[in-house]
Amino acid sequence: MIISDKFDIDIIIGIATGGIYVSRPMHQKLEQNNWSGKYHEIKLSRPSTEKKKKSNIKILLKKLPYFMLNPMRKLEVYIFEYLKSKEYQSEKENKVIFTETQVSDIKGAKSILLVDDAIDTGSTILAITNVIKTINPKVIVKTAVLTVTHKRPYIEPDYTLYTKVLLRCPWAIDYKGKDTLG
Repeated sequence: MIISDKFDIDIIIGIATGGIYVSRPMHQKLEQNNWSGKYHEIKLSRPSTEKKKKSNIKILLKKLPYFMLNPMRKLEVYIFEYLKSKEYQSEKENKVIFTETQVSDIKGAKSILLVDDAIDTGSTILAITNVIKTINPKVIVKTAVLTVTHKRPYIEPDYTLYTKVLLRCPWAIDYKGKDTLG
């Protein structure tokens, strides 16, 4: 999609954790095709994701069968959709911290591809986009994700494979390593 769009990328920024599993292979593929842009990663995740990683719930999630986990995931999306405020809350932007090198590269860029694995509410990718635009108001920022899970996220990605699909990727807390396609 990105190639057919002819989007000339100066910088790819992968959003850790899930986004780097998508952005790193994109970066490697572009480098194989003599791409000379820059690649960066930034970490910014929902507080609930951090709580899950630090708590013992991840042990429980690894033990529960998928027929129980799937409705739990759907419930989580429903709760986030229900609790999501109608208006984007910009305080998350205060947690976006770029290194000096990243800021310098962003200042000199004409185009940036921001990559994540999924957009739920969209607050993470929108916060990072807004901070990038504060650093360089003239830069074109496009976004790429594997899936959009919410009905009305704060931001729609420029490139996506799926809409309203919950993916269980190998880096997910509840992935058991036995999934097969088809």
